[in-house]
Amino acid sequence: MRNVQVSRRRFLAMTGGAAAVAAGSGLLAACGSSTTPTTGGAGSVTFPDYLPYTGVQADLPATADGVMAGFYRYPTDLVTAFSGKPGEGAGTVSVLTNILTPVPPAAGSNAYWQELDNRLGATLDITMTRQVDYLSKLSTVIAGGDLPDMTLISARLANRADVLTRLCADISEFVSGSAIKQYPFLANIPTDAWQATAYGGGIYAVPIPRAVVGTIMFARADLIRDRGLNPNPASYQEFLALARGLTDARANRWAFGTAKQVVTFVGTMLGVPNVWREEGGRFTSEYETEERKEALARTADMVKGGLFHPDAMGGKLQLRDLFGNGTLAFNPDGYAAWDTLADTYRVEVGAVPAPRYDGGGVARHRAGTTAFAITAFKQADKGRIQQLLRICDWLAAPVGTTEYMFRKFGVEGSHYTVQDGRPVLTDKGKVEVKLPLEYVADAPHVLGPGDRTRIDAQRAYQEKVVPSILRNPAEGRYSATAVDKAGAMSKIIDDAELDIVAGRKPVSSWDEAVAQWRRAGGDAARAEYEKALAEQS
Repeated sequence: MRNVQVSRRRFLAMTGGAAAVAAGSGLLAACGSSTTPTTGGAGSVTFPDYLPYTGVQADLPATADGVMAGFYRYPTDLVTAFSGKPGEGAGTVSVLTNILTPVPPAAGSNAYWQELDNRLGATLDITMTRQVDYLSKLSTVIAGGDLPDMTLISARLANRADVLTRLCADISEFVSGSAIKQYPFLANIPTDAWQATAYGGGIYAVPIPRAVVGTIMFARADLIRDRGLNPNPASYQEFLALARGLTDARANRWAFGTAKQVVTFVGTMLGVPNVWREEGGRFTSEYETEERKEALARTADMVKGGLFHPDAMGGKLQLRDLFGNGTLAFNPDGYAAWDTLADTYRVEVGAVPAPRYDGGGVARHRAGTTAFAITAFKQADKGRIQQLLRICDWLAAPVGTTEYMFRKFGVEGSHYTVQDGRPVLTDKGKVEVKLPLEYVADAPHVLGPGDRTRIDAQRAYQEKVVPSILRNPAEGRYSATAVDKAGAMSKIIDDAELDIVAGRKPVSSWDEAVAQWRRAGGDAARAEYEKALAEQS
């Protein structure tokens, strides 16, 4: 396979320019070469078989529909999953990824990094760039033709179908269907997460998985209990009563600090689609539904009723801090925030499932994004690709394996000690065990290990909402318009929502905003999704 040198002009043409590339998270990558153009879409791809790993038994096993496994404690009888070194013979493996923490010491002065290379049987040459600077770094790398073996790619990369299929290795023959068996920990990644890796009939990356459970309406369970309020509202009116009962402006306490997520939460009660609704091959945007307009109206009523922090419309509140100190009683956030909020602020965190608007049970909740990003490979011969996949497989070993413990905590006695059954990093570990390996490959997330009461509460919430989770029918299908014009389209909606909930414009103004959104790309995105669906049928 030939290695294509990509000029800066060609790179910018493919990605729509630096501004368009940043359409969302700001992460981007490209690798390898291909001569087959595509407009996107999974086509006739065969996704990897989902083969849950059974070598480690969770206290609460994962379910087929996506409820996360739970561990009350770290397993003591660790399983050594690999008999050899997965990267043996690979030599130096270059990696480009982002990092959210300070960069750790280089390999020459980092005993953890040295032991990592020893265990892999390869030398990882990791370029770690702060997320805010990642795009600039990547642009330089691509323009210079100095492509890494493995690169992190954002799910929001502009023109990513073109970038992946022209510049990255198609790994379908190694991972499709039962072929994934040779990589048991990549096979342990649920099919949902693989949707983001498929374009033009091929699989072009390995996903970094996330759970299917979406945004959670976190609540201060202790405040609800102290006020004798109902923690499980069964209708919109009961939820409204709970919010009113938790609001006391004289005591500097309000129910909410962000309007957008409340609109979504009320929309969940009303049955608003998860971004799109598909019926008979036709896509309808959530914005085009009467239920979405109704959710805006109800949220505007709550703002007018004084249930929101006075500065909520400014969008600059430190929501987690205000939730932690009791200024806010609710805080919508991702599932991982449950532990973060509870551990950081030492408060009792609960979660409120959205009820059906008029009662009758729990509403269908939106599925979350099931891949943080994807890792793609520079094109090479089959042997090289298999070496890279084995390294990713090793990095994806789950809780209960020696590989996982080393990856997360380093060497016992040097980088961590075990205290009350839990690994605790030493001062050396806090400095050295900071390589962003989770942004190269990772195992599916689990609940815990940790406090049993909290894990049981987390599990109970997921058992309520996950079995009937509402997926986005556009997931796994590619629309260049939806990615490339995401910023402009989102601004139209965000501005209109804010004007309505803040009382600056009437709810009726929503219709014109939706019409603008359609002209700005909504209709084009719809057509692209419908075409992708038809091609897969």
